[in-house]
Amino acid sequence: MLRRALDFAKTLRSTLLRRRQQALLRRWVARRDADLASSPPPLRRGKALYAAPIGASGKELLAKLIDRLGDDDFDYLIFVYDGCRFDEPIFSRCTFIHEPGIVYQYFKKYLTPERCSAYDYIVLGIEDVDIDDFCWPRFAAIMDHNRLDMASPALSARSHSPHAIMFRQPGRVGRLVDVIEVFITVFDARAWPAFRALIEDDYNYWGWGYVQLTQSACGYKMGIVDSETITVTRPPTFKQECQDEMRRFLRRHAQYRRARFCSYGELLPAAANPAAPPAPIPHSPLNPHQQGMT
Repeated sequence: MLRRALDFAKTLRSTLLRRRQQALLRRWVARRDADLASSPPPLRRGKALYAAPIGASGKELLAKLIDRLGDDDFDYLIFVYDGCRFDEPIFSRCTFIHEPGIVYQYFKKYLTPERCSAYDYIVLGIEDVDIDDFCWPRFAAIMDHNRLDMASPALSARSHSPHAIMFRQPGRVGRLVDVIEVFITVFDARAWPAFRALIEDDYNYWGWGYVQLTQSACGYKMGIVDSETITVTRPPTFKQECQDEMRRFLRRHAQYRRARFCSYGELLPAAANPAAPPAPIPHSPLNPHQQGMT
């Protein structure tokens, strides 16, 4: 009886904290969007940088991704960690960095503000993601129309992920959320430096815990686009090292609010022509030291 009462109390507390965070986020994003509405539109270059660590096991899926996304709107920066060769013609437009490393170690070292300043979007990928029928122009139009700093397509029902919030919810354009797991994740390039500043120089290269603090630490408006999906083809590998580094990271940054893995609003559909490149929208650069809601 006592255990049931304790479990009920924990569940109730979690529910109340989640609802409080949802209410805070709704108020914060309303103020943010009102402020951005009066900002002049930025100059758009129409170019994205796709960056991902890829080894031999991800080569086929990378070829499929490049075939779908093309190279008119994308440049590709591929970190090869296992010596695999990419001599096929479809990879001819990619830039390869052959160097042993771990996921976020590459992102911190090579996705510098100087490199990323030439792009409108920075797209982080991992090697075990199938692009499905993902349409980049439609996705980018929704991202821009909703003034998102960070966005991701939803996961298909075939995907492997422990986080239910990432899976597609039918009948929706998408959801405003307080957390996004990095599978294929898109950043507005002007917002990217704030996330990069979160990445530690000396540890936690697997990246566990970063997304839990992103909204608070970076002040991002984040969304999962349910009308576009991808598939994570392999279950995650759980390492004690990752868990230990995540706990250390979260303790080190206790001043930031952790995500409660909640949705707090709906994304709006983009303009009538979803296949067209997105039009410029009002958007002001984020302050890398902004801490989100006040």
